[in-house]
Amino acid sequence: MALGVVIVAVVTGAGVWAGMRALETPAVEAPRFSRDDGVRAQQKIADLARHRAKTNPVVLSEAEVNAFVSRHLDPEVLPVRDAVIRLRDGDVVEIVGTVALGRLLRESPVGTLADTLPAGWLARRIWLTIDAQPATATEPRRTLRLDARRLTVGRQPVPALMLRLVLEPASLRLMHIGLPSEVQTVRIDRGRVVIQTTSPPSRT
Repeated sequence: MALGVVIVAVVTGAGVWAGMRALETPAVEAPRFSRDDGVRAQQKIADLARHRAKTNPVVLSEAEVNAFVSRHLDPEVLPVRDAVIRLRDGDVVEIVGTVALGRLLRESPVGTLADTLPAGWLARRIWLTIDAQPATATEPRRTLRLDARRLTVGRQPVPALMLRLVLEPASLRLMHIGLPSEVQTVRIDRGRVVIQTTSPPSRT
């Protein structure tokens, strides 16, 4: 009996501790970018889409990526609000941002819990950190897929598969990006995206 009480106490304590860590704010290092970064990124992406890339490979800096996401994408297509994109070594894209606690709960297996919490709690912003790696798919069309490898809620790591449980499919559209047919590979280096095309740029 005593052992059972100890086990229950440990499990309960671990759950409370994990819940508190999930409400914490991680250290977020937001990159600096300007309007010009957004314009350059938009032009490079437009040139790729029109098969007019001026260089091969096409390189997008971290500042350009963040400026494009912030200034040129509809927030509704993003998995998180106020998204910060970090480009890491090891072919890793780190996406950091917030979602409302109520949204997390309602899309999760414990969705009924949302009905028992005050509105103020449900509106609280919770930080998500998604570490993903790029993979290029060719069927049914050429697509850049960002596969989540690690998910952190606040400061609490959770299984990456939870991402599809706590976010609705519409919010994950940014994790699947259509690519022009001539894009061969997309590689992530520290601070930049390197897009290799199948043919050299035109000299005309």
